[in-house]
Amino acid sequence: MAKKLVLIVLLASHLFVSGVLSGSILTIENKCNQTVWPVIFSWESNLSTTGFVLRSGEARVLQAPSSWYGLISARTLCSTNSSGYFSCATGDCESGFIECPGSYSWSAVTYVYFRMDHGGVSSYTITVEHGYNLPLVVVPSQPSQTCISAGCLVDLNKTCPEDLGFFTGGKQIGCISACRKYNTKEICCTNDFRSKQRCERTMYTKNFEQACPLTYSYAFEDNNSTMTCPKSTDFVLTFCPSSIPNNTRSSMSPFAGPKNNSKGKLKPILGGSSALAVLIIAVAVVVMVRAKNARRKRDSNYENIEAVVMLKRYSYADVKKMTNSFAHVLGKGGYGTVYKGKLPDSSGQDIALKILKDPKENGEDFINELASMSIASHVNIVSLFGFCYEGSKRAIIYEFMPNGSLDKFISEDMSTKMDCETLYNIALGVARGLDYLHNSCVSKIVHFDIKPQNILLDEDLCPKISDFGLAKLCKKNDSIISMLDARGTVGYIAPEVFSKSYGAVSHKSDVYSYGMVVLELIGVTSRERAETSRSNMSTMYFPDWIYEDLERNENMRVGDHVIEEEEEIVKKMTLVGLWCIQTNPCDRPPMKKVVEMLEGGVEALVVPPKPLLTPAIMAWETDEESEETTSLLTPSH
Repeated sequence: MAKKLVLIVLLASHLFVSGVLSGSILTIENKCNQTVWPVIFSWESNLSTTGFVLRSGEARVLQAPSSWYGLISARTLCSTNSSGYFSCATGDCESGFIECPGSYSWSAVTYVYFRMDHGGVSSYTITVEHGYNLPLVVVPSQPSQTCISAGCLVDLNKTCPEDLGFFTGGKQIGCISACRKYNTKEICCTNDFRSKQRCERTMYTKNFEQACPLTYSYAFEDNNSTMTCPKSTDFVLTFCPSSIPNNTRSSMSPFAGPKNNSKGKLKPILGGSSALAVLIIAVAVVVMVRAKNARRKRDSNYENIEAVVMLKRYSYADVKKMTNSFAHVLGKGGYGTVYKGKLPDSSGQDIALKILKDPKENGEDFINELASMSIASHVNIVSLFGFCYEGSKRAIIYEFMPNGSLDKFISEDMSTKMDCETLYNIALGVARGLDYLHNSCVSKIVHFDIKPQNILLDEDLCPKISDFGLAKLCKKNDSIISMLDARGTVGYIAPEVFSKSYGAVSHKSDVYSYGMVVLELIGVTSRERAETSRSNMSTMYFPDWIYEDLERNENMRVGDHVIEEEEEIVKKMTLVGLWCIQTNPCDRPPMKKVVEMLEGGVEALVVPPKPLLTPAIMAWETDEESEETTSLLTPSH
């Protein structure tokens, strides 16, 4: 209880001083049909990384300190040679690694420059002055006349002048600058042409300017390409976006000044920051954390509070307005109630809004969920829009899933609701989401409550993992997680979470829960056998007949019947599920391997050893628990 109070005090203190502490959350999204490798270069202050991989459909959240001044770009077509040297076709920083410490490229790359909290505002400029490789759009969280979405949607590789095309293997992959191509003083604006009067726009800069008018394409560009925003603004950077939000301005910013026009002129601009406030709070946090750890060794999420601070915070009045005074209930559970609503902005986007039932009992879950979801951004993870923290009122706002939770599709007649391919795509999507949480997120996140009720489905039945109340954030190199109490839902809890005798708790605990979901998805955990297992509390619910069927090469069935061409998919899912629920965590594949197994052929898979029997805690949840959780996010009629 004392720990929860400390966490709540920390959260509240951060929320109240958020007006004093400045900084921004940068969300970098990849909507290209290829993997990209973003580069972060800093002149002043630093971000947590200088380079990383971002697969198609993934996103990463970074926190930029208030005084950060730097640039962000992305590399394409990267690989590692036999000597271990990492390089890219465009945007290569020549470090030899994915990280780019102290280096970046000026050739055929789309850039965005950021200058945070300088002169009371934060500004950004997207530039194609030095070339181009990817479409890029920046969307601010607080749009205004001087702070609008900007970027370049068109594929300049298709509009690039023929003589400036950048090719590899006969394919155009970028557009280099005319200065780099011809290196003349007239084009590069050097020597006697180092002035706007002498260095006029060329046909090359005009081409870029016409295609992307809100980007910086000319050495003596006017102020139209620099956007100035409030210093607390967060930004979303999207590579290969499909559109730019429709916000406009009638006048340019009075803060926008002249931009540097060459690599040599780009220097750090020192600005003021709330260093004293940061220091005081940091010291207070360290003192409380160390004191608490000295009294009691247990898992803690203190380092994650900072992620919570930068989220969009709504008042309780906003919550009532968004939900039309709580008119539409989506689901109820032990944690509280979920309502349907709409964002209070021009988009009017549908949302799901979860209000905690007992804030005193759910304080830690509230912080866990905010901290986890705020740094996770993936197509198979539910997106977080914000939260409410007002007195005893606490709410979490996230995207609405029109098809509710997966559990409502799992029934005796589920085969009439979902075909085999849909089940496979759901299993694969959840696997990719877990792989992202374990391996690609800013911090490793172990969910600890993977079950059908926590897998939501959008309008296209794309699965999204939700409910991070029991999640644990860890360092990426942590292979073992320290826990004093079991967490999860009976029927899906890994053996080691219940008893140390089965091994160490780790991300493999999520793998076990995932395996149980997959087996349930394909119908192998039939309701009849589930009822039988409920009365037999001495063993884990595990259908022995799966092995018998596999050994006899009998058809694996979905809901008692399956057409012949679906047998391979069902068998593949069954084998993957069986591997995932191995009793020894070391025998379970990591989620990255699970994705490979699902995407590969069934002929490469072998039948795993039969798991040993496990304690009664593995029995199926009670009728009351099932009745309560299955209502989660099921639209009411």
